[in-house]
Amino acid sequence: MRPIAFIDTETTHLSAEIGEAWEVAVILRQFEDDGTHDTEYLWEFSIDPETADPEALRIGRWHERHQLPARTDQAAFTGSSPAIRMTRTEAVEAITRLLRGTVLVGSNPGFDDRFLRKLLGFSNALWHYRPYDIVQLAAAKVGAQAAGPLPWRTHVLSRAIGVEPPTPDMAHTALGDARWARDVHDAVFRPEPVELSWEGRAQHAIGMYTRTAIALEDAQRDLRASAAAVERARKLASKWGVLRAYGGAATELRRALDGPWTSVNASPAPTQT
Repeated sequence: MRPIAFIDTETTHLSAEIGEAWEVAVILRQFEDDGTHDTEYLWEFSIDPETADPEALRIGRWHERHQLPARTDQAAFTGSSPAIRMTRTEAVEAITRLLRGTVLVGSNPGFDDRFLRKLLGFSNALWHYRPYDIVQLAAAKVGAQAAGPLPWRTHVLSRAIGVEPPTPDMAHTALGDARWARDVHDAVFRPEPVELSWEGRAQHAIGMYTRTAIALEDAQRDLRASAAAVERARKLASKWGVLRAYGGAATELRRALDGPWTSVNASPAPTQT
């Protein structure tokens, strides 16, 4: 399974075209044989408060919480105590590596996605292209009809599935909101006892079908990628220059590649004339 990144950013403006992120939180969930493992990360970036929206700084309590001097090219990993000072470039590289290949989950994650792309550089947006909003996850849990008319209220739906929103001292802090996103996600996906009614059995069967179909698609995609790599290696091992240079080794490689892979989306190995 892809790792999940529960994310949140605090910013200097509502528009990514004007403002920038000054606080970034990531809770990375990795899936391993013995279960899931969550690791929390938190960074702060120096900003110029004179160019920021005062209301945005007030909501994120920048004046009370910031640790870095203003108007510098500095950053800090504030997920540890004491904070670890670093350059902006070092922090960007660390976040880029962390988010590579993840699925983003947050409260209005499209907002965070835009600011992260601006902060990291668009070529470093290496996460899955579809972020997931916790308000939509909660609405799916309670049912679209029960969720009411659009726009859905995140706090209302969060309480509807048993998750209390962040307290005032944690709300609009990057780590507090990232933790909230994780808790809503977990409440939505927490297994429930299967009812013995026909409706309950049908829902359980649909869930099993969906999970099996997704696993099958992932396996087929991986198999196609492996078969394509083997086909490229087979063609390389069949080239006359390689055969002449490496002789028997290339021949043995070609024989090995022509074994079980021949029937997996691959044509027979070419022959030399």
